[in-house]
Amino acid sequence: MNWDAIVIGSGLGGMSTAACLAAAGRRVIVVEQHEMLGGCSQVFRRKNRFEFDVGVHYVGGVAPGSDGTIATVLRGLGVEDRIAWSRMDDAGMDTVRFPDHAFRVPTSWDGWAHELAAAFPEDAAGLRRCVQELRTIGEGADRIRDVPHSVGVVLPLARRPRELARIVRGLEEPIDRLFGRCGLGPQARAAVLALVHLHNTPPDRTPALLLAALLRHYFADGAHFPTLGGQVLAANLCEVVQAHGGTVRTKARVASIDVVAGRVTGITLEDGERLRADVVVSNADAHRTFQDLIAPEHLRSRTLRRIHRFRRPHSIFSLYLGADIDISAHRPATNYVDHGRYDLQTTYDLMDRGRWDPDGWLAVSSPTLKTGGRRHVGEPGESSIEAFAAVPGDHGFWTRTGDPMTGRDYEDDPLYRERKAEIEEALLERTLRTLPELRGHVVWQESATPLTHERFTLSRMPYGPENAKDQIGPFRRLSTTTEIGGLHLAGASTVYLYGVAFTLRGGVGTASRILGRDLLREFRGGTVLADPAALPDHGPDWDPFFVCRRHSVKKPRRARTAA
Repeated sequence: MNWDAIVIGSGLGGMSTAACLAAAGRRVIVVEQHEMLGGCSQVFRRKNRFEFDVGVHYVGGVAPGSDGTIATVLRGLGVEDRIAWSRMDDAGMDTVRFPDHAFRVPTSWDGWAHELAAAFPEDAAGLRRCVQELRTIGEGADRIRDVPHSVGVVLPLARRPRELARIVRGLEEPIDRLFGRCGLGPQARAAVLALVHLHNTPPDRTPALLLAALLRHYFADGAHFPTLGGQVLAANLCEVVQAHGGTVRTKARVASIDVVAGRVTGITLEDGERLRADVVVSNADAHRTFQDLIAPEHLRSRTLRRIHRFRRPHSIFSLYLGADIDISAHRPATNYVDHGRYDLQTTYDLMDRGRWDPDGWLAVSSPTLKTGGRRHVGEPGESSIEAFAAVPGDHGFWTRTGDPMTGRDYEDDPLYRERKAEIEEALLERTLRTLPELRGHVVWQESATPLTHERFTLSRMPYGPENAKDQIGPFRRLSTTTEIGGLHLAGASTVYLYGVAFTLRGGVGTASRILGRDLLREFRGGTVLADPAALPDHGPDWDPFFVCRRHSVKKPRRARTAA
């Protein structure tokens, strides 16, 4: 079959690209190897009582009518008013605990500085200086009203040379140097980096710009969580694609991106079916795209070397709990971040050496808390809880046999079962110390390793390539265009980075390059690319979970031939 564009992968980068192209009149098909759309934004359910989010935990920039990235993209695609958001506690979107200190993270620079100074009075002056510099960097980057994905994007700051210089320095140097200029002690440094789960990068490779931009994302107009869970994002984008003549297929794994004479001609699925198009967008991670889907003879040797050098980050272990009590009855809408040590660098040094740190950071996030107990799955009076921590992602740490790319044999490896049980037990105990009311009330428990993540998303990298200072910014991250004509990229491996806001914006950027028009500028100017009247009604029983399932195509069995 012939299409105007094929999008590989249904993560938010791929889905936003497809929605823009379909709304602009292109005949688009999205192919997804899993049975559920959404990539890292998908949810899963257990016993029809508990729903767990894989990757959407909280976002900023969604206040209705605001110029936040997420609100702008959703408005331009005609779905902003179709998604309800629950606001997290402005007095503390996160509650942070170290061995001898605790503080909250309000959704403002001043509030955060006050909390830090109160918790670490001996470093109060230095912490205020540090927060002020991060604020200057974050608000300066926000003033360009975009992800700093190209040199041209920062031109609006040309008339603010001091601010521009701080932003450039914030990208070029590790955050440790900022701490040194502010005279911060080891414990105060750990406090500033306490939300390391937002980027999962070692402190010695974390650029100040990354932390500043992430905090600004939440401090601009508060932190929010989609009331119907993270699946609501992919569901609405799916409806945009379908309402404008596009097609979505699940259980359609791609075997290759087909190239002839330096241009894409389409893709071949694992069952041999070929789909033809002059434009292909890969939302797969960079290593999967260039090392598995494209034959090496179609790529320059320097491209292959670059991808080989592109560092993967360490990965994530997730624990999912269902409880028969409502924990929101006595707790605010906050996340909990528990640190068993102040030296955060040690956690990553251990993982670099093939070990995991039982005292490393642990983030605990509950959809029940974030929605104030409002549930759209199961009965009232119960809770879903998600906890996650950094662990090595290399196969060698987890298994001596088996490969999640080819099957589930790794689950039978004694090493894998031992590792998983050990880490799950440690995370469970720390989660119960964080939320002691759960003891005796956990009625569902399971966990997911990096290999689980790879089996469902074909990537070990929920954060994209490592978000270090030498892998962020123009000419360092991958462009959305490639050396192969008609082949484009979307998702966390590109210059638009990772996370809900950045991957949505990145999809708009990819579509803009394909269409030859600046869609983000049009969206900011009030253009609504999609036709809201074409979208299906959302009645009281509308469920994003079912919108994103059952898009597979049943094919007739091949007739057997006589021997």
